[in-house]
Amino acid sequence: MKVGASEAAGNDMLWNSTFAEGTLQPWTATVSAPARGYAKVYNEQACVGIVAGGVNPYDIILRQRPVPIAAGHTYQVRFVALATAPTKIRPRLAKAGPPYTEYWSALIDVSTTPQTFTGTFDASASDEEADFAFHLGGDLAGHPPLSVCLDDIEINDPKFAARTRESLPRIRVNEVGYLPDEPKSAVIKVTPQTPLEWQLLDASNAVVASGKTRPAGEDMAAGELGQIIDFSAFKTPGKGYKIRVGKDESVPFEIGRGIYQKLKYDALSFFYQQRSGIEIAMPYAGNAQWARPAGHLSDKSVPCAPEAKCDYSLDVSGGWYDAGDQGKYVVNAGISVWTLQNEYERARYLGKNVEDFADGTLNIPEHKNGAPDLLDEARFEVEWMLKMQVPPGKPMAGMVHHKIHDVVWAPIPQKPDEDTLKRYLRPVSTAATLNLAAAAAQASRLWKTFDPAFSKRSLDAAEVAWQAAKKYPDVTAEGDVKGGGSYGDSTFSDETYWAAAELFITTGKVEYQKELEESPHEHTLTVSAGGGTASMSWDQVAALGKISLAVVPNGLGKAAIDDQRRQIVGAANVYLGYERRGAYHVPFASDTHYPWGSNSFLLNDMIVMGLAYDFTRDTKYVAGVVEGMDYLLGKNPKVQSYVSGYGARSLHNPHHRFWAHEKDATFPSVPPGIVSGGPNSGVEDPYAKQVGLSGCAPQQCYVDDIESWSTNEIAINWNAPLAWVAAFLDDVSRRR
Repeated sequence: MKVGASEAAGNDMLWNSTFAEGTLQPWTATVSAPARGYAKVYNEQACVGIVAGGVNPYDIILRQRPVPIAAGHTYQVRFVALATAPTKIRPRLAKAGPPYTEYWSALIDVSTTPQTFTGTFDASASDEEADFAFHLGGDLAGHPPLSVCLDDIEINDPKFAARTRESLPRIRVNEVGYLPDEPKSAVIKVTPQTPLEWQLLDASNAVVASGKTRPAGEDMAAGELGQIIDFSAFKTPGKGYKIRVGKDESVPFEIGRGIYQKLKYDALSFFYQQRSGIEIAMPYAGNAQWARPAGHLSDKSVPCAPEAKCDYSLDVSGGWYDAGDQGKYVVNAGISVWTLQNEYERARYLGKNVEDFADGTLNIPEHKNGAPDLLDEARFEVEWMLKMQVPPGKPMAGMVHHKIHDVVWAPIPQKPDEDTLKRYLRPVSTAATLNLAAAAAQASRLWKTFDPAFSKRSLDAAEVAWQAAKKYPDVTAEGDVKGGGSYGDSTFSDETYWAAAELFITTGKVEYQKELEESPHEHTLTVSAGGGTASMSWDQVAALGKISLAVVPNGLGKAAIDDQRRQIVGAANVYLGYERRGAYHVPFASDTHYPWGSNSFLLNDMIVMGLAYDFTRDTKYVAGVVEGMDYLLGKNPKVQSYVSGYGARSLHNPHHRFWAHEKDATFPSVPPGIVSGGPNSGVEDPYAKQVGLSGCAPQQCYVDDIESWSTNEIAINWNAPLAWVAAFLDDVSRRR
């Protein structure tokens, strides 16, 4: 490599080349024993402290991956390096996995004064996921201890399209607004941890409140340093408020009691938009761009897949499309239906807002039919779930088919009515069968006075499903197949507990009570479900039964019901404890791992905290829910409102086949009130890797793009808790 100043020969392909944001991401450092060391950003440089060099050069590495290279392109590698003592380093671009083919490398001497190093090479092969690394260990390290600092690291390609890095506001707020009587806080991203003066400005730019920030230190999940701005004492309603710190200003926001009133309905309108088998029509679509013909009319006769080993076809039309795809899955339907039905039961028994969901309150075709609209929407999915049950007289009668979807993944974009791919009933499963038993039993009691015939049909199907699951207690879902998600689950004690709870509440039968009392879930409530910090997920559903027992009057007895409530309050206390860490106050146990759909786990935590308030009337639980909603609506390191149509920087480009305007301008953009799955530190999809998310701090692992299915999909079991939480906060704000 040459030493000395040089011009950039092309556009830089790397992310965070200058470390100006004060974070390493997406760079990562690895130190393998017996080497010892650390890496941090100091003075806007990536500095690797070498305590012991180890045996091999690769025992200490600073790297970024993936770096896509193309055969025939000429690349320039350029960076600045210095060290606290003379040493050697080896920059290297190579295949990330075996056989670790090396495309380019160099061995350079680093001195105690900063020097610019430049090298070029012609790529002889293409590799979408190459690894760019600095080897610093072994004999290269010289005589530790010492530090090596790197800056302005670039791989330039004249044929690479220049990309701009958005400059995010340093002050992060709930971009929708704040409730007058609840806690109000913002976060400013700032490296110095000395208190700063802040001001709250009204719409005329007059200062209406002021104070000093509170240093929060390093937030590991956010991957940055921040300070907290607490303006809870200010309670005057109004629009156009902004926070100012020095020259930095936040986006405008509102303070008012009604900030969640519209969201609670928009979040529910998602389910009408996702309906299969009926035309999505005006005025129910909300806007003509979201209207579309009925999708998948062929679902009126769907044959068994060869793997299902059955000889019939079923009418499985209707129901909701599960997510960004056009499949329909019973186990995800179960928790989604329960959440909407529980939203109604919570309003009826614990809240003051049941009339908010009465007949005529939602913009759906069933309004003015004499039944609450929230129950009408849930019923649309329950009716489909009932169709998935194996008919009488057939092998494994009463069991429930796990799912239905295309034989391969449908392309993006695509209107549901234009999907001509073959669809099959996939094999039955015990999990799906118990999901139907639970959801249908819950529906039965809710429809008893509004539609006795449907109530009876639902309960009959639920009890048939219960008996079938007892007969076939260990039928696991099939593994991965093309065209749909697997939704695999191999333990069913939680589904059994949930189904028994719903059946007991609805029927009062001793057999279901006995099942509850003998269950390992009776006296414990998990706070870590589905790979995330939450009490429930589609594959861990015992908490659903507990919540129903704690909310809906039943014959379990006061002491047993009080015990269920204590367990829920206990879980809420755990989540409050998690929220107290870091600047952003997110109820996650892990600072290093956010799972797929992390926002849904947060929302389910918020349901638990909301119920804890209902049971205790302790406002600290409302504060916990508020903090969670602040994070979802913009008070986060991405300065991103994860809910479409809400906030200055809201979700625009979810992974969805119809709301695909980003992909094709003839398709519509996303309707308001839909929540993205959000940060996912697994970074599974190629697009998220391509834009530099690998190695990201958990809360930074997100990109608002239709191609990022691992961070930006949407789903029925994610929007259901959003609707529940928005309704809870709207209820509480108007009650207090």
